[in-house]
Amino acid sequence: MDAPVIIVGGGPVGLSLGLGLAHLGVRSTILETRPEPAPESRALVIWPRTLELLADWNALDALRAAGMWRSTLDIWSAESGERLIDVDFSNVADVLEYCGALLVPQSETERLLQELVRKSEHCELRTGCEATSLTQDAEGVTVVARGPSGEERLRAKYAVGCDGGHSIVRHAVGLTLEGVTYPGRAVLSDEILPTAHAFPSPRFSLARSSFVLGIEYAPSFWRVISLLPASVGDDDAIAPAARAQRLQRLFGENMATQTIWTNLFHIHRRHAQRFVVGRVALAGDAAHLNSPAGGQGMNAGIQDAANLAWKLAYALEEGTDAPALLASYDVERHEAIAGGVERYTDALTRFGINGFRWFGVVPLRILGRLLRGAGFQRKACRAAGMLGGRYTKSPFIDARHPLAGRRIDDLILPGGSRINRKRAGKAAIVAVGEVDIPEASASAITVIRLPLAPRHWHVKPPVALIVRPDGCVAIVVEKPTAVRISAALRKAFAGAKG
Repeated sequence: MDAPVIIVGGGPVGLSLGLGLAHLGVRSTILETRPEPAPESRALVIWPRTLELLADWNALDALRAAGMWRSTLDIWSAESGERLIDVDFSNVADVLEYCGALLVPQSETERLLQELVRKSEHCELRTGCEATSLTQDAEGVTVVARGPSGEERLRAKYAVGCDGGHSIVRHAVGLTLEGVTYPGRAVLSDEILPTAHAFPSPRFSLARSSFVLGIEYAPSFWRVISLLPASVGDDDAIAPAARAQRLQRLFGENMATQTIWTNLFHIHRRHAQRFVVGRVALAGDAAHLNSPAGGQGMNAGIQDAANLAWKLAYALEEGTDAPALLASYDVERHEAIAGGVERYTDALTRFGINGFRWFGVVPLRILGRLLRGAGFQRKACRAAGMLGGRYTKSPFIDARHPLAGRRIDDLILPGGSRINRKRAGKAAIVAVGEVDIPEASASAITVIRLPLAPRHWHVKPPVALIVRPDGCVAIVVEKPTAVRISAALRKAFAGAKG
């Protein structure tokens, strides 16, 4: 075997998967066709749930240093100057360490993740190396790749396709992307404004036929995006006059801006029939294409990587039910994408296409008033930050308790640390009250003790929570004994002993 895992595609998802595997001591080879990261900004936002996963892999500090931190999610009217929406992530500070969103261009995200991957002794990144075919058998996967030194055959126990919407890996295992393409088109441009001009961001302009949204993602750098009416042709939409009109609607004056990227695209909601075929898995755009509304596409792909990384690591251990463990990735991420990401982005997209035309800005003003309440603020933070969602169909999650299948709340512990810092991206037992942990388990897994649990956990001490490396609660062991905890660990990790 050239490596236990071959990752086809070295964008943010493939690089994140490599880091996630390396964090658990598993080697991988990452094949990336491009010699350098793509220069376009593309995905801009990293939401709180993804931030804590990147922190688990020691990748967050470099990204925060390069990005623009936003602790609030506000939307301002370009016409009236009023704040239409105000979401403050500090409202969930009791269960979240990174209370905000990070704005950083995808080109910079890729560059920084590449640097971290190259520094890891467990990762081999081959750029300028294109995978041309993939086959699998009972023992492993063979990938044929063409690189600077010619064609070569690589062998691994498992392979993962992180190679985008036109994935050669997905094609090789006989899968397609199924779903819908929305009737609207969108046009975007990245603009550099003169440094003398400062505007609150994001800002929003609504006309009867369309809206324009502007987001500042670095000082004086703005992403401008608009949905297009059917009557506007592609050439007209990207013409200088149309671009100037969009900028005038957002900023109210003619100014000498520099356009650094323009793109016109259709909006899709599609996913593969399966995310796993034998020893081959799909992640990110290779598995699902999502509307850019809500900025969740890249984030969902990195969350795919977090779910898959520990399962691949455990599947390599002797005695683990590896096929069942990989099948659970398919079940869980299908549920998260179809029941969570797609539902959320679909609602935003359909409202963007039709809602403003029918109702104008009134729904935003109503939502803004509702968000003055603490309860609505918390719900908005969880939805926008991708902190909600639940796995209910997985064979390795005991969904009888409402905590199981959810992300563990990152509570502040006695002494000031937090649960996720103690876990450090590894599996853990969170013991509430006087819980007797089996000696064998205590030596193999992190044990975090809490004297009390928050009321919304709905648990009565003593109780033990089995937490996976991706931060998901697998099983809630009520009235725990050494025998019951040991059985729960075997169930949650498919018999893995490490």
